[in-house]
Amino acid sequence: MLNQIVDLLQMVGWQTAVLFLVVFFIGLYWIQQPVNLPPGPTGWPVVGCALKVKSGETHIAFTNWSKQYGVVFSVRLGPQLFVVLNDLRSIKKALHEQADDFSDRLVVDFAKLLGVEGSVVFENGTVWKERRRFGLGALRSFGMGKKSIEHSINEESRYLLDGFADKQGKPFDATHLINNAVSNIICKICFGYRFDYSDPKFAELIAILGEQLSDSSSLFANFKSAASEARTKRNAEFIIDFVRKIVQDHHQSYDENDIRDIIDMGIAEVKQSKSKEKHGGRNKKEFFNDGALIRSVIFLFIAGTDTTTQTLLWTLMYMALHPDVQKKVQSEIDEAIGGSRQPLMTDSPNMPYTNAVIMEMQRMRPVAPLAIPRKTRDDTTLDGYTIPSNTCVFVNIWAVHHDPATWTEPEKYNPARFLSADGKSVIQHGSLITFGTGRRACMGENLAKSELFIFFVNILQRFTVTFPEGKATPSQDGSAGAILGPRPYELCGTIRRT
Repeated sequence: MLNQIVDLLQMVGWQTAVLFLVVFFIGLYWIQQPVNLPPGPTGWPVVGCALKVKSGETHIAFTNWSKQYGVVFSVRLGPQLFVVLNDLRSIKKALHEQADDFSDRLVVDFAKLLGVEGSVVFENGTVWKERRRFGLGALRSFGMGKKSIEHSINEESRYLLDGFADKQGKPFDATHLINNAVSNIICKICFGYRFDYSDPKFAELIAILGEQLSDSSSLFANFKSAASEARTKRNAEFIIDFVRKIVQDHHQSYDENDIRDIIDMGIAEVKQSKSKEKHGGRNKKEFFNDGALIRSVIFLFIAGTDTTTQTLLWTLMYMALHPDVQKKVQSEIDEAIGGSRQPLMTDSPNMPYTNAVIMEMQRMRPVAPLAIPRKTRDDTTLDGYTIPSNTCVFVNIWAVHHDPATWTEPEKYNPARFLSADGKSVIQHGSLITFGTGRRACMGENLAKSELFIFFVNILQRFTVTFPEGKATPSQDGSAGAILGPRPYELCGTIRRT
């Protein structure tokens, strides 16, 4: 039989045979395409449109395609089908009006390695609702929306400001200091204590998280190299081991009459679940066990760290780029707070310009430009198009935040767009969806807002930030993985004389 095939190929010619096979597989590829999909760019079998997307610029490519194919379009990157929602109307229609169809999460590779059980971010269905209930209750119990969290942020700000002062006005990259400061807030909530900025294990944890969240292949599993997969696996093992040891320590010192942090609250839930199971009550074992607790803490820590860090780094960059804006913020700080005390959230209503600066930064450079990918639970429709079950759905926050139909000159940095005509109050725009929308919107939104305001005001209350003289202005394009952060840059922090 093999000899007959070889003879046939020799007779028709190898080139003709290869061409036939290519045409055959292309035809097979198109025959297998689902019908009535949203329109989109044409791709090749296997690779799809992957070669048309520059690394780290997927949100830009999606936004450009939406102008050509419509606000709801489909595309294959590799063999995987994606549907992308690019305007507020389609996003709200999917995530609000058809939430049952579009609220499940697509589990990315890094989450699979960490383990999905226990993750308020990646679990779905009834068990996710139980995780969210626990997560929201835990965050509120340990400060979110309360004075106690403001005290923690201001306390951490003093360490951060000392770090700035130690640089003595010389150029430095603020990433390490800000990342540590932000991380320590969620550490106090989850672990009950903070870490010193020089702690080597903690520094390694922060570096690993930054590496994973800056990896664009974390959203597109088909494009991971063997080396990248091995590195991701090592990183996941390090994070799990780091948190597991802290949970074990908490078990040893646990006191039911002294619940110190989220881990203690989780241990109480685990013990309650075991007790109910033992006495024939409702079995909550599927909801609360030690493994789920470890992963709950991991995902709370991840969600509460890098996004706020990158937003602060973007904001400081733009203060150095726009010294006139920085001076206005500092004037407002001096008038509303002065220099003798640290800021409180009660100061926020009296500081509209400062809030507008933060909001404009969130609009211009959303740190999660494609949010966390969703997937369809069943076959469904949207805007008359058919979307198959288990299709990955992206919410293109970048496109919404740069829509010229909503924002005048969207590429222009203009905090005044969030101010009333007299500049005395903040305008809330429904199209600012930094924290997502719908039933799976970020549950730590209030905590993040408190951190952004208090850390930012603390820094500009004491320092003026500038770029080093004689060096090129840093790129404003950013570096996009799962998170969009600025490329590494240096600034100088000069102590203010007020």
